[in-house]
Amino acid sequence: MTRPSIEQLWTAPELAALAVLESAADMAVLALAAVYPEMHDIEDPNDHTDAMRAALSVIEHARALGFTLPRYRLALIRAQERDDALPF
Repeated sequence: MTRPSIEQLWTAPELAALAVLESAADMAVLALAAVYPEMHDIEDPNDHTDAMRAALSVIEHARALGFTLPRYRLALIRAQERDDALPF
């Protein structure tokens, strides 16, 4: 998890919400893995319960966020760098 600095929050306050979202997604994955430790040992997806399939979907979405959030942070940094380069 990337903890934003005060300076970063001053220029991009949305980073606070992104840090909370990232932390919540990480905790959700850990909690679901604890509740369903057998989910990755089942070879046939038809053997998964509805709840387990839903848990796997949450995990997939949390992993996707893990790739998307850093891209968004980078976009914010690049936008700030462009703004800082303006002469006025």
